[in-house]
Amino acid sequence: MQAFEVLRSFGRLHDLSAALIIGGKDVELERKHIATMNVIIATPGRLLQHMDETSNFDGSTLKMLVMDEVDRMLDMGFKSQVDEIMSNLP
Repeated sequence: MQAFEVLRSFGRLHDLSAALIIGGKDVELERKHIATMNVIIATPGRLLQHMDETSNFDGSTLKMLVMDEVDRMLDMGFKSQVDEIMSNLP
């Protein structure tokens, strides 16, 4: 949430579109937004859900992946999710 708010604070000064993809949000609404966004900020679990279930999710055009606090994710036991995300990308 913090990363999304920071992006929104300066993103409106640029030609960016961003989506926050996290658990507890409407999955169908997220699916509609994913294809049109320049930046997606997501939790690992929700990102994997969309990679697996959203037909228009296309990681082949990805130019950059930023995994904020990946060291903490690994320490918290999310290694398999991080590995799965990486295996879904070119």
